Amino acid sequence: MKVLVEYLYDESKSAQMDEVRPKHRAHLQSLFEKDIVVASGPLEGSGAPGAVLLLNAASEGEALELLGEDPFFVGGFVAKRTARTWNPVIGIFA
Repeated sequence: MKVLVEYLYDESKSAQMDEVRPKHRAHLQSLFEKDIVVASGPLEGSGAPGAVLLLNAASEGEALELLGEDPFFVGGFVAKRTARTWNPVIGIFA
């Protein structure tokens, strides 16, 4: 099943995030190569800084567990994470 995870970042730590970003992206790339991460990327425009990640996972809880070793999460840069099961019916993810 597809699970959509939203990260909201701690805005006060943006400078430190820049230092950790290569490790964060390498970690997500390794999950992509294992067919766990389907797509990911930062949110842009108005609103709090964050990202959206689409995962193949058995449940919302498993998706959060699979992201538990993300350097952004481990480093305390993710102020809030939410996971929701997503049922795409049209398009490339259907």
